[in-house]
Amino acid sequence: MHQNNTAAVRISAKAIIIYKDQILLVRYQSDSDEWYTLPGGGQLFGETLAQTLMRECLEETLYKIEPERLVFVREYIGRNHEFAEFDKDVHQIELMFLASLADKNPDIHNLDINADRDQITAQWVNLSDVINLPLFPAVLRPLIAEKRFSFDFPAYLGDVN
Repeated sequence: MHQNNTAAVRISAKAIIIYKDQILLVRYQSDSDEWYTLPGGGQLFGETLAQTLMRECLEETLYKIEPERLVFVREYIGRNHEFAEFDKDVHQIELMFLASLADKNPDIHNLDINADRDQITAQWVNLSDVINLPLFPAVLRPLIAEKRFSFDFPAYLGDVN
């Protein structure tokens, strides 16, 4: 096993925000590709996961959210996947939480936001359309489209993309 003692494992908190059968996703576009992810990002030292989730969602979507419960844990070791050329030194643990909008009667609309490199918008997508989107990690597509969230314990999804 290859060991890199200078690299660190990154902890990330992601939000699954569903409102009226739509999910809030972050849309990215590069010169050659377009893809979606859940809003969220890296935990800062001294920050709780809930604080990370609220901060990152506000930065990437402009929505204030309320974290609810942990539903999925995903590990991503970049060298094991199709983006190894770019991600060979990435090792990330993603904790995915169901969350709700803090405003119970929100004005939901897509927002042009460039909080992250290549981010072009925060976009509401119909749940029925998620299965066909370039959403990463791809393992989430059927889980989200079918609202398969365990109420007993979080599901460990493994090292997947």
